[in-house]
Amino acid sequence: MKKLLLLAAAATLVLTGCKKDNNDPEPNTVVNNDQNKNKDNPNNNNGNQDPNNDNPSSLPNFLKACINRDAHPIFKFSGAIDVNEFHNNTNGIKDTVSKHFDEIVAGNAMKYGSVVNGSGAMNFDRVKQFCNDAKSAGLSIFGHTLAWHSQQQPGYLLGLMAGKYTYTYLDQTNNCLKYIIGNAGTNAWDHQAIYNLTNTMTKGKNYTVKVKIRASQDGECTLWPIDTKSSNKNEWGNSADVQYLSGVGVSTHWKEYTWNFNANFPIDRLQFVFGTMGGEIYFDDLSVTDASSNTFADNGDFNDTDISSWDKTECKSFAIFTEDKTEVATLTPLTDDEKRDALTSAMDQWIKGMMNATDGFVKAWDVVNEAIAGGGNIDGYYTLQHSSNPNDDEVVVKSGNFFWQDYMGDIEYVRTAVASARKHFKGNAADLKLFINDYNLESDWDDNKKLKSLIYWIEKWEADGVTKIDGIGTQMHISCYENESFQKSAEEHIVKMFQLMAATGKLVRVSELDMGYIRGNSTAYPNPGVIGTSQVTAAEHKKMANFYKFIIQKYFEIVPAAQQYGICQWCLTDAPGNLGDQGGWRPGQPVGIWTQGFKQRKEAFKGFAEGLAEKK
Repeated sequence: MKKLLLLAAAATLVLTGCKKDNNDPEPNTVVNNDQNKNKDNPNNNNGNQDPNNDNPSSLPNFLKACINRDAHPIFKFSGAIDVNEFHNNTNGIKDTVSKHFDEIVAGNAMKYGSVVNGSGAMNFDRVKQFCNDAKSAGLSIFGHTLAWHSQQQPGYLLGLMAGKYTYTYLDQTNNCLKYIIGNAGTNAWDHQAIYNLTNTMTKGKNYTVKVKIRASQDGECTLWPIDTKSSNKNEWGNSADVQYLSGVGVSTHWKEYTWNFNANFPIDRLQFVFGTMGGEIYFDDLSVTDASSNTFADNGDFNDTDISSWDKTECKSFAIFTEDKTEVATLTPLTDDEKRDALTSAMDQWIKGMMNATDGFVKAWDVVNEAIAGGGNIDGYYTLQHSSNPNDDEVVVKSGNFFWQDYMGDIEYVRTAVASARKHFKGNAADLKLFINDYNLESDWDDNKKLKSLIYWIEKWEADGVTKIDGIGTQMHISCYENESFQKSAEEHIVKMFQLMAATGKLVRVSELDMGYIRGNSTAYPNPGVIGTSQVTAAEHKKMANFYKFIIQKYFEIVPAAQQYGICQWCLTDAPGNLGDQGGWRPGQPVGIWTQGFKQRKEAFKGFAEGLAEKK
C-alpha cells in the first residue's frame, strides 16, 4: 500500500454532471464489469431501485444527506475537484458536487507551484475565482496545501540563497546563440527554443542539463525533455511524451541554470519554453551529461557556427551572436543564517498571499504536507524527508522538489509555516484549523510506524508551547486485496491508525481516500497484481464497496465525534488512461465511486452511502 509515485502534478480526475436529467437518466444505477452481467437497465429500476437488489434504497439519494448530523456535528464530506472544470460548470458539475458534498478540495490550484512562477511572482486569480465559485455553490473549501517539498519552484528558491551578484565586463568577444522572440506570447508554450540531442537519453537514468541564459527582459524559462518518437498522444494530440521540469527565473544578466532529472522515457529533444516572454533570449555554454559524464550536446559554447541541432517554434529567428564584451558575475555567498532568513521570508510572503486571496473563507488547511520520511532513525522514529533521504518512492532529482527543511531545519520549517498561517489568517483566529497531512499512515508493513513517527514529531513541533497543530490528515491511497490475509492485515492496521489518531485528541481527517484492486499474492512494489477498471468483476466491485464501508464505519466508531473533521474522496470518477501510462493519478484504475463522466454510480457509491449512514 505504498503511495503511488506521482508522475504528473497530483492531478484530480475530470468531473462531469450527475444530475437526474437526460444526460444521467439513472443516478442510482450501479455498474460492474463482469461481461456486463447485471448491468443497469433504466427501464426496470424506476430510478430508485438497484437491479442488483442490494441498493440501500431507504437512504437519501445524495451522499451528504446520509450523514446523521446530530451524531457527527462537525463532520464534513469532501470531494477533490478540478478547479477549471468547476469554474466552467462542465456538465453541471457544480450542481452535482453541491448535492453530494459539503466541502471541496482543489487538486492542484492552491499549491505553491500553481501560484508562484519561476521568477517568484505570485498569481492568485484562480484561487480567488475558486473561492467565489465555492460560495455560489454553497460549499466550503479545505485548503491544500501551504508547505510541501513537491511542486515548488526550486530554481527561484535556490536563487534566493545563491548570494548577491555584482557584474563587470571584460574587453573580449564571446559567441552565444540569440533567439529573437518578438512580441510576447499569451500561453505558456508560445515561445520555445528547441535543441535536438546528439544522443538519445535512456529511460530511467539521471541526467544534468546546464546552460547560461540571459534575456532582454525578466521572465521564466521551463525545460521540457521530449520523446518525439513516442506513439503516445500528449494533451495537444501530438505523438510525443513530454516531461515537465521546473521553471527558473531569467533576467537581463547571464546566469547558469541547472536541471537534474530522471528520464521518464527515451528523450531525444529539449525544449526551452519561455511562455509569455517577448524580446530576445541568449544561450551559452550548454552541456547535457549523464552520471558517467557522457555528453548529449555538441557545440555548447557556439564557437563553431554550426547550429543545425537547434530549431525554433513560435520564434522569429535565431543565429550566432557575438557580444562585444563578456559579462562576468561575481557572487558573494550568503551565510547559513542569511539563507534561512531568505527562505523564511519567502514562505511567509507565500502564505500571506494565500491568506489574503482566500480572505478568511478557507478555514482549514493542510499547513504541512508529507513531511515524514519512510525511513531513518531519530529516537526510534522515522526522520523528516530531505533531499538526501526522500521516501523510496520519491525521485531525488524529481522536477519541482525543494525541501525547505534542508535549510530551515526540521523544527523551524513546520513552526514557521504554522506561525505564518495563524499570523495572516483573515478570519476569527479560533476558526482556523491547521492539519499535518501525510500518506502511508495506515501502513501494515511497519505496524503504523509512520503515523507513530508523525505523532512524535508533532509533539516536538508543539514543544515550544506556541505552535499548535489542530489535526492530522491521513491520505489513504489504498488498495483492496484479493489475498484475504493481505486484506485482513490492511483492515487491522486501518483500525490501529484510527485508534492512534484518536488518542492524540486532535481532529482526524481522511484527506485523500481512493482505492484500487490487487489480485494475487505478490508483495512487490509496484505490484504486478494491480488491475485496470475494465478487468474488475462484480464480486471485486462488491469487495471494494465493503472496504469503503468498513473504513467509514470504523472512522465513526473509533474517532470521537468532537474529533471527526471529515472524509475526502480524492477520485470521484475512475481514472482515465491505461495501466502503465506515465501521466495522471493511478491511470486506468477503478479508483472512483462513479464511472468516468459520472455516467453510473458504482458499487463503491453504495459502500460510501452505507458507511456514511452507518448502515449495518
